[in-house]
Amino acid sequence: MFHRDRKASPINLDKLEEFFEALDHMGEVELLRMRAVWLSVDRQSHEDAWTAIRVIGARDGFAKEIDRVRKRAVAWATRGNNAIPYRQDNNETWAEIKLEAAEAIVDIALAVAFGDRLDEKTRTVLLTPWNGQV
Repeated sequence: MFHRDRKASPINLDKLEEFFEALDHMGEVELLRMRAVWLSVDRQSHEDAWTAIRVIGARDGFAKEIDRVRKRAVAWATRGNNAIPYRQDNNETWAEIKLEAAEAIVDIALAVAFGDRLDEKTRTVLLTPWNGQV
C-alpha cells in the first residue's frame, strides 16, 4: 500500500507498521479504552488537529499520503486482520468495538505516520488515545 522509498516518503513506514502490528494484538478492553480516551478530548482540539493535518497535506503535497494512512486505518477497523487468539466469541461485538475505535485509530495512525512533521500540540491530541505506546 505504501511505497518503500523511505527518502521520498513523508510517512514513517516503520513506526506505522509497528502501530498496526500492535493493533493486531489488542483485545476489546484496549480498544474500548482507546475509544473512551479519544472521546475525552474536546471536539475543538480534534478539529484543530485535523485542520493542521489538512494544512500539511495541502502545503507540502502530502494529501495522497494522508488519505492512504486514513484508508488503511479505517480498513483495519472495518475489516481488520486481528490475530484470532484475541477475538472474542461474539464476532459482532468485536466488529462493533473495532468500528467504534476507528476515529481513534485514524488519529493515531496519522500521528505515527507523520511524526515530527506535526507540531507538538497536534501530535499530542492525535496520540492521546494511544498513550505513547508507539
